[in-house]
Amino acid sequence: MSFEDLQAKVERAEAALEARERQTAADFRVFGGIWRSGWTPPRIVVAGLAGGFLAGWVRPGQAIAGAQPARWLQMLGSVAGLASSIQAAFAAGAAEDAAQDAGAAARGAKAAPEGGVTAAENPAAPSSQRSATPPGDTTTSIPRERARRPDPAWETPPRPAEAATELSESR
Repeated sequence: MSFEDLQAKVERAEAALEARERQTAADFRVFGGIWRSGWTPPRIVVAGLAGGFLAGWVRPGQAIAGAQPARWLQMLGSVAGLASSIQAAFAAGAAEDAAQDAGAAARGAKAAPEGGVTAAENPAAPSSQRSATPPGDTTTSIPRERARRPDPAWETPPRPAEAATELSESR
């Protein structure tokens, strides 16, 4: 075989490999979509029941260094609490960033000169400074004094049916 024939063979093999890679990626995307759509609530419940049955039958807590299942559940609860607190910290950071962006947009709106180009009318302004209302629209969605008023539903005690529901859910 000549050197050119070997080069052509390598190029064909590379092209075939790239085609297989593209096909595999496409198949994986289809499989992922089918997998996500296949997990319906009844299937999730059945999988949970089967997993619980198997965990009770096999008793993995005793198999791993004689640890008690209650300790594993306690550890899982602690890890879940840690994960939720980390998620809450990220959400608080995102909310703080959004508040800073809103404050900057409000300062930019106040600093706009009368008759000049406002941040809402300037297409070059950052998206956080542009408002969703069209230029010249003077209506406001919620007055400030109403936006901060507490909800009266939280100031009254719950009705007997609601109180009974809350007690039964907390047990």
